[in-house]
Amino acid sequence: EVIEAPLLPLRDMVMFPRMVTPLFVGRDRSIETIEVANERGEPLITVAQRDADVMEPSPEDLFAFGAEVDIGRMLRMPDGTISMLSQGLRRVQIVEYVHLEPYIRVRALPIYEAMEKTPLTEALMRAVLALFEKVVQLNRNLPEDAYVFAMNVDEPGWLADLVAQALDLEVGERQDVLETLDVAARLQRVSVLLAKELDVLELEDRIHSQVQQELDKAQREYFLREQIKVIQSELGETDVYAQEVSELR
Repeated sequence: EVIEAPLLPLRDMVMFPRMVTPLFVGRDRSIETIEVANERGEPLITVAQRDADVMEPSPEDLFAFGAEVDIGRMLRMPDGTISMLSQGLRRVQIVEYVHLEPYIRVRALPIYEAMEKTPLTEALMRAVLALFEKVVQLNRNLPEDAYVFAMNVDEPGWLADLVAQALDLEVGERQDVLETLDVAARLQRVSVLLAKELDVLELEDRIHSQVQQELDKAQREYFLREQIKVIQSELGETDVYAQEVSELR
């Protein structure tokens, strides 16, 4: 089953199946793409650019794997750009570029994956969840309910995609997860990314604790010095008073 649809190039992001993501579109060809898809009631195919700085990407500038995406609420902004919500449906592999102007249109092969668990994927899911829980605890940019949501995902591939979407990854790392079609291998890949992220977060936490301890120590020493100055000042005034009394005697 090959599908044909307009293609929307993405800069600095990768769309995953099932994920709801806001998109902000400003390039003329991209706006044309969305308008055509919306008028015809077609889904979009989103594919990440290899280089985000390329303004008019050619097929060589785009990855071969992307996602079929459903267009949700769409708003045209006063400056002519479009803001919309989109939801990933499934992975796709581009097999042919039909045309490039006035917008990019492609034929793509949908990729289906096994949803049932195996002992291996069950073990990998538990490992991913354990690491993700620690990452959420240490990463202030992730909402606390991110782990709760992940706990309730019972499909191995979906869990891997969800965690990859949540982590602050480079486009190449996210694309690598998207292109890892074997679910067990994808979970393993995500667990490696989680372990790397956890190492960085733990190091940041230790550095923050050390800095805080040094600040607390410096603050205590400052207050101690100020107290000593006050005491010495008071003692100095007492000594002067005692000297004056002695002279009067």
